[in-house]
Amino acid sequence: VIFATHSDQALALLKDPSDNESSVLGALPYQKNLAILHTDTSIMPITKRTWSSWNYLLSGDKGKSVTLTYNMNILQSLDAKPDFLVTLNSSAEIDPAKIIKKIEYQHPLFTVDGARAQRRKKQISGVNNTFYCGAYWGNGFHEDGVNSALEVCKDFGAFL
Repeated sequence: VIFATHSDQALALLKDPSDNESSVLGALPYQKNLAILHTDTSIMPITKRTWSSWNYLLSGDKGKSVTLTYNMNILQSLDAKPDFLVTLNSSAEIDPAKIIKKIEYQHPLFTVDGARAQRRKKQISGVNNTFYCGAYWGNGFHEDGVNSALEVCKDFGAFL
């Protein structure tokens, strides 16, 4: 059986997880994120030449999270006007008239316990003919999910 899901979903699907499966998969949590696709450049740095692929906005309020805005024009080499931006977890600063879409999804949440659990992958993946692949085995990017799937393919003798 190959579980190509989030770690918490894989754990929930197991009827009788082993101690290793429970401790490894349980140490790789996910958190909900709200991604907002928009065209409101007012939340970007004032000086346009300082814009980057990933832009962080600190409010100065220790109780408030950092706002992260991806500049899709830079990330995807888009030659488009207006600039397309994706902001995580902060919609208050964005002009509602410039919001294209809101999408809720989950990202792996990386912790010290999670880093330890990643190193224990071989204790569960491939054991009892059960294999696990997902972005949580790497840095949480789509590419990490693909790479972990390719590793599972190798376990079956398929080298892609």
